[in-house]
Amino acid sequence: MWMYKPSPYYSSGDSIPTVSTNVNIPNMMGVWQGTGDGYTANDGFNHYPTATFNITAQKGQIFIGKKEYPRIDGKTYYENFSGMITTNGEFYEADSMGGFSFGKLITPNSLELNYLEEGNDTKALIAHLTRQTN
Repeated sequence: MWMYKPSPYYSSGDSIPTVSTNVNIPNMMGVWQGTGDGYTANDGFNHYPTATFNITAQKGQIFIGKKEYPRIDGKTYYENFSGMITTNGEFYEADSMGGFSFGKLITPNSLELNYLEEGNDTKALIAHLTRQTN
């Protein structure tokens, strides 16, 4: 049986820390495009010539958007996502259909993403994206 255990790091009187208003939060808004390489259980190893992440809204460290990517069947797929950016440029994103990306801003306009998805068609992909517009 699961039982709640209080965190050893906070007492009931402690306030939860928040990001200081003096911290620079990276702006993720815009269209990010690039290429990727990966493996899927159904398709094997592949190079993906285009990947697009369109981050349409950001409030603080949280953002939302839509991504598009071609599959080897020749069709382009679209998926909504939500994510977060840390103050040191770490990127985390969850897809509406399943799967997660994590990565890091290399520069303010370049991003390395690593994607993992479990299930019957497991996936492992890496993409390098550059911001096209803000």
